[in-house]
Amino acid sequence: MANFVLVHGSFHGAWCWQRLVPLLEARGHTVLAPDLPASGGDPALPETADLDSYVTRVCWAIDQLPDDVVLVGHSMGGIVSAQASERRAHRLAATVYVNGLLLTHGASLVSFLDAHADLGVEDLVLKNMQVAAGGQTATFPAAAAGEVFYNSCTPEDAAWAAGQLTPQRMKIYADRLDLSAARFGRVRRFYVEGTRDKAVSLAYQRAMTEETPCEAVFTLEGDHSPFLSAPEALAGLLDTVVARVGI
Repeated sequence: MANFVLVHGSFHGAWCWQRLVPLLEARGHTVLAPDLPASGGDPALPETADLDSYVTRVCWAIDQLPDDVVLVGHSMGGIVSAQASERRAHRLAATVYVNGLLLTHGASLVSFLDAHADLGVEDLVLKNMQVAAGGQTATFPAAAAGEVFYNSCTPEDAAWAAGQLTPQRMKIYADRLDLSAARFGRVRRFYVEGTRDKAVSLAYQRAMTEETPCEAVFTLEGDHSPFLSAPEALAGLLDTVVARVGI
């Protein structure tokens, strides 16, 4: 059985995994799903939230578990998971990017979007999020969340999740990854893509897995949030990864 650390994305918190966690635990796995600093219910001040503090939190979670860990990063959590893979390569059996931002060494989300402007993707996260005066944090309006994050969820689940969203510090989008072939490169990578994702478009997802190849890419016919819209299917794919890496 495996040990999982689940890393949530922007505006979200550990609450987003609440349907997936019991499914993994029922399969005999151990699961930790921390709030990132200043996210979800975490009490840290927003100005402490950046790539370094996020990675420190995830590495702390990895260090609580024995044996090899499977790290799962959703959306922005993919950036965090990649940098955590660099710091804890010796502890990880695999990293799984779920509709995740899988970027290259030296890249940030801002630089990735600039480099792929030719794809002509309408970024509905940037279009809808509301940046606070001063540009340090942003919120995501509940009215838009159903369309962008939860478009394969039931209306009830989408409304519930939209009501849980909290402000996101913007700095993470400009923080650049520092990755090496010797550490990040040695961790086995898997990707779960969502064909109906309106937050991280399928075009972006496939550009990322082309630039940073993964051992396997699994496809879900769903939205940005399979932990809510398709938790059984996602749990099954994570079990497939466990079997592939032999833990």
